Amino acid sequence: MALTEEVVIDQITVKENGVIEHRTSTRIFRDGVKIAETYHRGSIEPGQDYSGLDKRITDIADLVHTTKVKEDFSIQQQAAMDSRVPERPVV
Repeated sequence: MALTEEVVIDQITVKENGVIEHRTSTRIFRDGVKIAETYHRGSIEPGQDYSGLDKRITDIADLVHTTKVKEDFSIQQQAAMDSRVPERPVV
């Protein structure tokens, strides 16, 4: 009875705002038959360091994360922070 493990990136999605979501699947096989599978999800925001990730993800990020996308994302993030209502001080 041989157990083997396979780790693959099975999903890469680019969102409208430039965020890249990725999912890694870890599959366990017994004698060539898959008996278990788990997932790990991650994401990369425009402007975030993505060095060290899988080459397929970094290649996509290199294409998608243009200067304009990074600037637009930063503006969106700042607008979201500015729109938050400040908490009232406790008296």
